[in-house]
Amino acid sequence: SFDYGLLNNLTLNARLPLATKYDTQESLSATDWGDVSFGLRWQPFAYVPGKATVTINSTLSTKTGVSPYEITIGERLSTGSGTYSFSTGLSVSKVLDPIVLFGSLSSSYSFEQNGLNQVRGGRVLKTVQQGQSFSFSSGFSYSLSYDTSLSISTQIGYSTETKLFFRNSEPASSPDSLNGSMNFSLGIRVDPKTIMNVSFGFGLTEDASDLNMGISYPIN
Repeated sequence: SFDYGLLNNLTLNARLPLATKYDTQESLSATDWGDVSFGLRWQPFAYVPGKATVTINSTLSTKTGVSPYEITIGERLSTGSGTYSFSTGLSVSKVLDPIVLFGSLSSSYSFEQNGLNQVRGGRVLKTVQQGQSFSFSSGFSYSLSYDTSLSISTQIGYSTETKLFFRNSEPASSPDSLNGSMNFSLGIRVDPKTIMNVSFGFGLTEDASDLNMGISYPIN
């Protein structure tokens, strides 16, 4: 990911993901670029100590990754969403030393994808209409010491149905989905200017992942 400050309160960012996937059931693997995205982050009000900080962000995601609607199913894995999408959101945080409270609300819309020619179960897929999604998250970070901090948050996401249109056949649709997860993160200061984060999370609903683990380290 890359960030560049256009103004004191306006930041341009870009994300270039590289995905590696392995399917244990089909014994398939893939390493390729994901969906490149571009975004803007705007802080409409100057920071005032003791007051909440508000940030508005918007992101345009491309379909540069391997599309799940253009591969031969059972022979290759996808690394992208297959559609262009636009998302916007609002984030709020407030410092209550030694605790920081934060929350966010966002929505994402995927554009219709036409001109497909993928064989699925003996039918030819022509058009995909992905559903709209909404998400909400909130939590807090607590400073354990000058060099370590603990963050706990919960995230809830809701997505409407996705519709698939086939040639000379009835359309199919997937049901709405609800994803809820609980996440924990430990921040460790490895040098005066660098903090490494180790995260762990688990799903709260049937549509959520059972387990998520991650590690992030900034590159300056």
